[in-house]
Amino acid sequence: MTAVSDPAAGAGVHSPRDERRPGGQPGVDGCRPARSLATVGWVTGGGVVIGVVTRTGSAVLVALSGSADAPRFAARREIGLVPATLPAQPYHAAEDAAMAGLDAMASGLPDSSAIAGVAVMVKAISLPGSLAEVMRSHAWLHAAEGVLYREAVLAAARRCGWPAHAAEMSALPAAELRLAAIGLAAGRPWRRTEKDAARTAIIMLQAAPGRP
Repeated sequence: MTAVSDPAAGAGVHSPRDERRPGGQPGVDGCRPARSLATVGWVTGGGVVIGVVTRTGSAVLVALSGSADAPRFAARREIGLVPATLPAQPYHAAEDAAMAGLDAMASGLPDSSAIAGVAVMVKAISLPGSLAEVMRSHAWLHAAEGVLYREAVLAAARRCGWPAHAAEMSALPAAELRLAAIGLAAGRPWRRTEKDAARTAIIMLQAAPGRP
């Protein structure tokens, strides 16, 4: 499966507060460090993965462990991406809010859990090349806002030092039986948004070579 890509992967931004954690991994801006994993491209070989579905001003996160065939529910959280007072730099504000939400999700996991990666569900879309063109269409405004929030979450995950990937919505697995089991463990609400976030996380739970 090649549903996950890594657009514009950037270097992690390390703050002066970085410190060494067990296993030699640096902590970035207070985020839990990624585990050293066997990987093939984007495929992870262990740890907890977080699937993300963004909405206007918010996002739903579902964390899973285990394997793609037998995923296990770890945690979930709904986070805000826009502060109460609209900022002059909305992208930076959304990225900071996403980072705080991701870190809160990671902090709620057991201490032995390491974040193996974050996958954000995306839809294939082609925006006009100029802001003026976008401003002429209400539909384009909504599409541009969707891109902003998705990119903000991806950027926030990279600032935490975690592998961050975009997962195409049309390529997500159906996984009905697995979603039903995850939903029982997660409890309500278990809406389409939570299910899509779990399907996004399942993509990253593909077994790496040597994994049972």
